[in-house]
Amino acid sequence: MLPRLRAEAWALIALAAPIIGSQLASVGAGFLDTVMAGHAGAAEQAVVGLGVAIWAPVFLALMGIVQAVSPIVAHHFGAGDDRAIVHDARQGLQLAAVLGLLPALAMPFAPALLRAFDTPAELVPQTVLFLWGTAVGMPAALMFRTLGFHSASINRPTPAMVLSIAGLAVNALFNWLLIHGHGGLPRLGGAGCGWATGLSMWAQFLAMAGYLAWSPAYRRWPVFAGWSRPDGAAWRKLLRLGLPMGGANLAEVAAFTGVALLISSLGATTVAAHQAALNFAALMFMLPAGLSAALSIRVSQALGGRDGVQARFVTWCGMGVALAFALVLTPLVLAARPLIAMVYSSDVAVQALIVQLLLFAAAWHWADATQVCAVGALRGYRVTLLPMLMMVAAYWGLSIPLGAVLCERGWPALGWAPMGVQGYWVGLLIGLVAMAAAVSALLARVAARTARSVTPLA
Repeated sequence: MLPRLRAEAWALIALAAPIIGSQLASVGAGFLDTVMAGHAGAAEQAVVGLGVAIWAPVFLALMGIVQAVSPIVAHHFGAGDDRAIVHDARQGLQLAAVLGLLPALAMPFAPALLRAFDTPAELVPQTVLFLWGTAVGMPAALMFRTLGFHSASINRPTPAMVLSIAGLAVNALFNWLLIHGHGGLPRLGGAGCGWATGLSMWAQFLAMAGYLAWSPAYRRWPVFAGWSRPDGAAWRKLLRLGLPMGGANLAEVAAFTGVALLISSLGATTVAAHQAALNFAALMFMLPAGLSAALSIRVSQALGGRDGVQARFVTWCGMGVALAFALVLTPLVLAARPLIAMVYSSDVAVQALIVQLLLFAAAWHWADATQVCAVGALRGYRVTLLPMLMMVAAYWGLSIPLGAVLCERGWPALGWAPMGVQGYWVGLLIGLVAMAAAVSALLARVAARTARSVTPLA
């Protein structure tokens, strides 16, 4: 058993490592935006925080929909069906292009949304300008992610990682040019980060498409060697699996990033500190999130080979690996909080609040690692609707209402005064623990049932 466990753990880590690298590069763009805007002033950092609070949930919701390509392609790969891999990858790419147009259509409503959350009037125009930049890049971002999901699901996750890192360099360059107006370009301040993000999205997609079209490693799966008409049945399959995945992403991410809108009336210092601490929490989250994506692929491949017992073994091995990494990461973050705060901001007041909020980030990492890997495994089993409903209940039925009460009123019965932004972070911690417990119980039932009913082909 131990050699088998070790072999599966290494196989999972080998698949997950490039996925984690790709996701870290993606979040690293937010890190660069936050840091580079932060050193231009608290107001510029607040613009980035507010912009991210709107565009990140939208992007991750749409990305969750196209992520349905991953378990579908991985299942075909486990079954050895190359023709189906190519067909569904093409259909996923077409769906991504269509979905990518939706944010631009919604942009006229952005100013009203910001005003509805009592956003300071001086921050609204810059935040809208930030959002236009990300909307222009959204089709490319979704198509790049679709190609990345396809590639990882046939055990080739490295190209997406390499190009994500290269895109990070493009993003940093255009941040520098557009925040400060270097090179004859307009000085856009924090809004320039949104346009830098959009430009880097297109650079990554074009590079990934070119690589898949011309690399000999992908000749077995020639996605760009021909054209497939939109297939209604394939789109329905993708949407049936992907819409709950997108809904789950939206429910989770909106709960975290939406706090920036809910606290916008508390001032630029609070919003900037929240954005910085949340960005670092997102960096921490990328490790279990990458393991979750790899776990979904490994489970789907096992089920494609009709081996339910192997799928269950992969599931619990993956959960153990995620918790082992959490055991190592948490104390490191606790010790490094002051240094992390100094990296994000040169404002002393912002630094002090970041240090406080990072305590919550370290505390909830255990629950976060548990819930995201359980959700990933369930996606491999093609169970997506119930986890989405659990997320909605945990975050929007529990975390946000409780956070609002703690922020504005505290808890007089316990002697707690109004907690400000810390109240929302307490609410999020409680919601994460509830979500982790519920989704782990669901996974145990699904894995056991599938192990009994799905057996290897003779």
